[in-house]
Amino acid sequence: MRKRSKTISALSDLTIRPARPSDRDALLPLICAYYRFDHIRFNPRTIRPALDRLLRSRSLGRVWLICDGARSIGYVVLTYNCDLEFGGTEGMVTDLFIDEAYRGQGLGRRALEVVDDYCRAKRIGIVELQIEQDNVVAQKFYRRIGFKQLTRIVMTRKVGAR
Repeated sequence: MRKRSKTISALSDLTIRPARPSDRDALLPLICAYYRFDHIRFNPRTIRPALDRLLRSRSLGRVWLICDGARSIGYVVLTYNCDLEFGGTEGMVTDLFIDEAYRGQGLGRRALEVVDDYCRAKRIGIVELQIEQDNVVAQKFYRRIGFKQLTRIVMTRKVGAR
């Protein structure tokens, strides 16, 4: 286990700011690290254009970059979904990643507070996320800050020619 180099109070240069299209190259290694952590296939030919589109189109969602000074240490992605059950627009946290050396110091909570503030300002009343079943550490964290597990099963399929 890697020793934590700083406590959150020592992170005086910590910023959580909206990402810009010019932040793509700082985000890609973080996304790759998150995908590796969660055992998700990272295909830069798919991720790069999707990230470019998200960073340029405010109708799709928002990305925030978490930095310690000039060093990018994490990010959070919020996309939108329309769900009648929840009164319209719903926020979907699709990615939340903090560099391992910075975990356990309240940065995930702070990042989600930024997301909540944004959602309140946009009149988005609910935020949903998905986590891997075997990631019990993340499940405990999300429950501790108010997320509840639904009884639904998430299912997906690729859209394409039959």
